[in-house]
Amino acid sequence: MDIYKKNRVGQGSRGRGKTVSKNSESRGQQRRHMVTNTKKETRFQWFFQRAEMPDGQYDPETGTGLLCIEELSKKDKGIYRAMVSDDRGEDDTILDLTGDALDAIFTELGRIGALSATPLKIQGTEEGIRIFSKVKYYNVEYMKTTWFHKDKRLESGDRIRTGTTLDEIWLHILDPKDSDKGKYTLEIAAGKEVRQLSTDLSGQAFEDAMAEHQRLKNLAIIEKNRAKVVRGLPDVATIMEDKTLCLTCIVSGDPTPEISWLKNDQPVTFLDRYRMEVRGTEVTITIEKVNSEDSGRYGVFVKNKYGSETGQVTISVFKHGDEPKELKSM
Repeated sequence: MDIYKKNRVGQGSRGRGKTVSKNSESRGQQRRHMVTNTKKETRFQWFFQRAEMPDGQYDPETGTGLLCIEELSKKDKGIYRAMVSDDRGEDDTILDLTGDALDAIFTELGRIGALSATPLKIQGTEEGIRIFSKVKYYNVEYMKTTWFHKDKRLESGDRIRTGTTLDEIWLHILDPKDSDKGKYTLEIAAGKEVRQLSTDLSGQAFEDAMAEHQRLKNLAIIEKNRAKVVRGLPDVATIMEDKTLCLTCIVSGDPTPEISWLKNDQPVTFLDRYRMEVRGTEVTITIEKVNSEDSGRYGVFVKNKYGSETGQVTISVFKHGDEPKELKSM
């Protein structure tokens, strides 16, 4: 865009020189304009719908004005204006990014996205087997995907899930069975561009995916059912001597965990002043008429066949008339 010619303003051709660059390495757009006959004081500004865009860039050495928009969407539809000005006046150029112009960009981005699709990968998951391809861009309005199993079109159902994100196209087979073995094909259509990717879910590929599925499923069962201290215990409890201390926490686990308390890593004997009460998932330890000897690091230890966990609390007992002191590590 020849903004200045012979030190005069407005002699350039309005709207000439504008380019829209599709960046194949990202989901963004670059709007680039060239400026000539500038000087040190020349100011370059970008506007969108008449509002200035401070993120615009300008290189006075090359005369290049650049505006990058990450993850272009319909909200970026509108009129873009590049303007230069100094004491000689001002000049501008306009890019109308609406209607067919915006559709053309999205269509081209869809084509780039389809071409960027990586070979299909097979992955065992907690729920089943996942087949997916990574893409640099995906737009549901301008790209269409279809999955096939043994050349038969697949539809989402109880055991089959399909979906997309901005950078991935995936198929999820839940609770996989031998009947799910075979060739899978992903067809990606973007405008006139149609691409097909295939992989074979059989033999060792199926066995490996099933083994990983079973491993993750077992880990999820263990994590869900193992004994845990869910909440309740503070990090520190400070109390005056001769008072009664009650500490309550919530535990979980299936089967119901065994519960014990430790003091400075030694088992607590529940006699005399010490009591423990369990009501469902709620566990309470009570210490009556606390004294300085009750100070220490306490832990509630829970255990079942899937695992164990310890919740800890530090108890500090101070004397009548004293202020609670900052606890020292024990």
